[in-house]
Amino acid sequence: MVNLKKLAATVTLGALLISGTTPGYAASLTDKQKKVQQQQQKNSSEQSKANASIKNRDQAISKEQQEINKLDAELQDVINDVAQKKAEIRATQEKIAALQKQIKQYEAKMKAQEELMKERMATMQKNGGGSIDWAEFIFGSKDFADLLTRMITAGTIQENDKQIFEEYQATKEKLAKAQAELKAERDALVKQKEELEQRQKTLNKKMKERAAKIKKLNAEKVKFESKLVSLQEMESTLKSQEKAIKAEMEAQRRAAEEAKRAAAAAAAAKKQQSSNSSANAVSTPTAAPTTSVPASGGMFQRPSGGRLTQGWGPASGVNGYTFHNGIDLAAPVGTPINAAQTGTVTRAGWGGAYGNHVIITHVLNGQVWTTVYAHLSSVSVSAGQRVTQGQHIGGMGSTGNSTGSHLHFEIHRGGYSYSSSSAGNTVNPASFF
Repeated sequence: MVNLKKLAATVTLGALLISGTTPGYAASLTDKQKKVQQQQQKNSSEQSKANASIKNRDQAISKEQQEINKLDAELQDVINDVAQKKAEIRATQEKIAALQKQIKQYEAKMKAQEELMKERMATMQKNGGGSIDWAEFIFGSKDFADLLTRMITAGTIQENDKQIFEEYQATKEKLAKAQAELKAERDALVKQKEELEQRQKTLNKKMKERAAKIKKLNAEKVKFESKLVSLQEMESTLKSQEKAIKAEMEAQRRAAEEAKRAAAAAAAAKKQQSSNSSANAVSTPTAAPTTSVPASGGMFQRPSGGRLTQGWGPASGVNGYTFHNGIDLAAPVGTPINAAQTGTVTRAGWGGAYGNHVIITHVLNGQVWTTVYAHLSSVSVSAGQRVTQGQHIGGMGSTGNSTGSHLHFEIHRGGYSYSSSSAGNTVNPASFF
């Protein structure tokens, strides 16, 4: 017989288990859910704080980098200024050396002329100078040159000797002019050296400031790429350009002489042909000469194809410059780059922020111009080489400080003179095509 009380207890316990309403269990489960939710909220809050911290840090780093970029722009101008000042000093020193050499030549020439004139005066005194008051001329004169001047003025020098004395006077004037120029150049050199010293101090100060900022970024494990063209590169470029200008002018001189000879030969041939035609009833026609036409109607031609991605003018400074000195033309890597005008290559190869680049010096109607082609993938010319307008000089690329395949192209009125905060001597290339 079944124990009804025991059966009822069993059924009641089973029902309680099925319903999940065991005393105290529900309360325990709710507490655990609350704790999980609280932990999730805490994690979310900490994550938000971490994200805000990372964002703030990135902003601080970005600000530091922009400050360095701004400082780099200022530094670049000082570096360029120092290099230019050194070039000026070098040119002044060369001019002083040339003047000193010239002065020595004039002094030697005057000495020889004086000896000759002394001989002539002695002959004059011996052969007919009794009527001349030599004592008055000699003792009344400051020096030998003054003696000659007084004698020429008094008309005591005979006509056949006058040319000798006039040549002496001309040499004396040239000597005085050279000495005055020498003094002016020496004064200019002193001033240039003082200015260089001040600029060098400014450069050193800014370099230390930059180094401190870079050190701070390095401590935060932030990599920063320098965008500076070094002083050594600037000086090397300026020296190379001096040679290129001379080479280009010499090449133009030789070309002009060759053209002159060719014209003379053509004229002689035409004259001979005319003579032969007169002698013969039938003459053989000659082909008309052809004339090469420049690839562009402007002073410079567009150096490559591609889309204009940045023009010449003010810039944000984020990329290390507050003025963009050229134009950027974007196209695939390897797109042909051609010389914008005939000239002599100043630099060709790798160098700093420009990466692979070519600098060409041009002399057009006596005016020096410089073109720059930067970020090339390949270079097909070399320094000192003379190139013609439209000649292939390299391929487009993304070397140096570049974020994509493009050509950075500059035109300078005069020699190369970089400035990252102003136009400097650059002009807008777009206005020359």
